[in-house]
Amino acid sequence: MKFNWPLKKLGDGLVEIESGIRPEGGSVEKGVPSLGGEQLLPNGKIDWNNLRYIPEDFYDSLKKGKVKRGDILVVKDGATTGKTCYVDDLPFPKVAVNEHVFILRVKNPNILLDEFLFYILFSDIGQTQILKFFHGSTQGGINQKDIKNITIPIPPLEIQEQMVVYIKETFKKIDSLKELRKKTKNKLDQIFYSAVEEKFNHIKEKWEGWKLKEVCIINPDKNEIKNMPDNLEVSFIPMEAIDEVTGSIITQKKKRLREVKKGYTYFKEGDVLFARITPCMENGKVAIATNLINNIGFGSTEFHVLRPSDNILSKWIYFYVKQPWFRKEAERHFVGTVGHQRVPQKFLEDFEIPVPPLEIQIKLVDYFDDLQKKIEILKQLQEEQLRKIEEFKKSFLNFLFSQICCKDK
Repeated sequence: MKFNWPLKKLGDGLVEIESGIRPEGGSVEKGVPSLGGEQLLPNGKIDWNNLRYIPEDFYDSLKKGKVKRGDILVVKDGATTGKTCYVDDLPFPKVAVNEHVFILRVKNPNILLDEFLFYILFSDIGQTQILKFFHGSTQGGINQKDIKNITIPIPPLEIQEQMVVYIKETFKKIDSLKELRKKTKNKLDQIFYSAVEEKFNHIKEKWEGWKLKEVCIINPDKNEIKNMPDNLEVSFIPMEAIDEVTGSIITQKKKRLREVKKGYTYFKEGDVLFARITPCMENGKVAIATNLINNIGFGSTEFHVLRPSDNILSKWIYFYVKQPWFRKEAERHFVGTVGHQRVPQKFLEDFEIPVPPLEIQIKLVDYFDDLQKKIEILKQLQEEQLRKIEEFKKSFLNFLFSQICCKDK
């Protein structure tokens, strides 16, 4: 059954619209959180862990752009125009939006509920309305006049309340399903690392342990390349280019040797890169440098480099130092101040690793590779299920609002 509730434009007294402004000099290291498009997540939530800040005195001088609980935030320009979030909680006493975000604030909660408005705008039905006003090039957007021309149905308040409760209860059930999928995905990682640890423990019982400094060159000297031409092309790998789950290098940039030989960490093909700084180390940013341009690479100064000798494989070292228990042990040896703690080189130098004959290393590394590929396939299936579960939220909203957004009975 479809209903014929009255339709009203947001500009007909339903909402106030504000946007923030950019402070002179841009963001600062500490201050008041300022929300932009990157903090507004596709699921309608706000990422409070990835913030930028504006000076507190600048915030205090603002007449508009201050965020309140119950506000609806809408990205107004760029590639993510229309992305919509609801402010259901404020973990900070002061929060603002930047110049790329509109605040929509319901004027009269006796006529329109803020959560009801959010769910309409968040649905595909609402997003279609928002984006039909998009103007300009790729970096175009929408303006306040466009927002005011968005038309929504206005059911009686008790109907809005019932719909909001129904939506929230349904979303809660959907989120419970997502948590189960996430737990299954995490369990797969545990299965993999348990298998790796078991194999290494078995090896430790049979084969002598060697200190890493006895089987590796740790942080090799740049003098190795001092005679190479400055215009030689080499690979550049920043910390963010390493996938902390798979250990793969996602991207690498092409640089001239003269651009990177000072101020960056040097390594070559086959070296193991081990993140030494928190939280990258705890998160498992470990990789083997492969497919380097001219077999030479440079990267973050927060890498330790382990270059294996002839009697140990790169992958043997990689799988050993990638283990969660090893990273926990490295964490115990952190030095430095909070937020900038690092694994000292001496910890790696003195840590013992079992070194069986190469044929045994090859056999076990092949086993680890094969197991990891199978685990990743299973994890991808879980990711696909998570994506479908999240998409169901939109499908549910679309069906629900299609029943009240039509003039025909």
